[in-house]
Amino acid sequence: MPDDDEDMSDLDGELRATADDIAADAARLQEIEEEKTQLDSADPRVDELSAEGERLAKRLVPKASAQREIADEAGRGT
Repeated sequence: MPDDDEDMSDLDGELRATADDIAADAARLQEIEEEKTQLDSADPRVDELSAEGERLAKRLVPKASAQREIADEAGRGT
């Protein structure tokens, strides 16, 4: 059976991985928004970028919730 240190190490790894994933999505979302400011509103690329941004934004909430659950579990020391 794994010991508490190993469990915490696993949780730390999960927390870091989730944080990295959230940061990557947030960075891409920022890139999208910056790119859209450079385009004319009638440019068809605006709609494509908006759809991509919406997909990314929808993925952030479950990831943030999972991260909180991992942090809560780590805080309980289990």
